[in-house]
Amino acid sequence: MSTALPPGPQVSPDGKWYWDGSKWAPVTAPAPVQAAYPPAYAYPYAAPRTNSMAIVSLVSGILAWLLCPLLGGALAVIFGHVARGQIKQSGEAGGGMAIAGLVLGYANLGVTALVIVAWIFLVAGVAILGAFIPSVSPTP
Repeated sequence: MSTALPPGPQVSPDGKWYWDGSKWAPVTAPAPVQAAYPPAYAYPYAAPRTNSMAIVSLVSGILAWLLCPLLGGALAVIFGHVARGQIKQSGEAGGGMAIAGLVLGYANLGVTALVIVAWIFLVAGVAILGAFIPSVSPTP
């Protein structure tokens, strides 16, 4: 069907019909012009939310090494396990952060345990050495 009107046709007062010689026909709108450029890039989907417990686990794991070793390590481990469980159920992002928090937390707890054991052996060793080595006391 032609989009242009033939020369000299009669058009209805509302502009929607024209006389083609034998009947009134609808006036067709011209086809929309397609742009030569593709449409502007649109994101295909929104990024999934990051699990807040995973963020807390990672921050606690970092703070365990900087400020509070025992408490920060324990919190990093607890929040890391909670975050992993929530991520499996909800499909949120942040699995890597949760694992990083777990690694930092467990490593910090292990190093803290080794330091405590070494400290105990050091104190016990000094006590044992003090018992076997005679102390010189100034006597007149």
